[in-house]
Amino acid sequence: MAIERVILLDIDGTLLSTPITEEGEGRRYVEAIRNVVGRESQVVPSRFGGMVDPQICKILLSEVGLNDSEVEYFLPKVLARMGEIYGKMEKTLGLNSGVTGLLAILATNPKGVTGVLTGNLRAIAEEKLIRTGIRPYCTEVFCADQYLDRISLVESAVGTCVGKYFLKSTREVLIVGDTPLDVEAANASHATSVGIATGVYNMERLSQAGATLVYPNLEPTKGLLKGLGLA
Repeated sequence: MAIERVILLDIDGTLLSTPITEEGEGRRYVEAIRNVVGRESQVVPSRFGGMVDPQICKILLSEVGLNDSEVEYFLPKVLARMGEIYGKMEKTLGLNSGVTGLLAILATNPKGVTGVLTGNLRAIAEEKLIRTGIRPYCTEVFCADQYLDRISLVESAVGTCVGKYFLKSTREVLIVGDTPLDVEAANASHATSVGIATGVYNMERLSQAGATLVYPNLEPTKGLLKGLGLA
């Protein structure tokens, strides 16, 4: 049966609860930069909502006083170290309300593919998906290892999905996220942007960013399921 739609959900703030995971999110950056560069950084995760890990690390390295050439030299080392640190450190992860039920329903749709599109590095994303028990629901996993902004990441993911599944158009790829940057990146690639107000931003702000569809959370209501292509 032909695939008609691909749904790609963001991880942090969308699938995973921001209040529960925020401490660990900040700590992985701080510890990686301390280990590799020997300098202390200040991280407020909400400041970087919608950005990707390489982009965030590049900003932080500049803020601790490195010049451009030093940033370029240390960036890959910090990213590699951050993946190692995250896998070993103690952390608390929690899913947002409705996530497990929604993923179970999406898995029953023979004409749809479900996956994640995240600003995390792959090592970190896989750890989160496995630890929360939702990895089996994710056919596609698009991560930010090679990208310095979300627009490029989304453009690549959308193009891959359209080609791989012979979709009629980019609109058949749904990008589901909780920040204006998720919405803007989806719109830039002419995908369908779905805003979920489970993070820092409310429904009004996501609508203002240009989201095609906006919902308060991922509870599998009739309205959400219809928007995602399920009757």
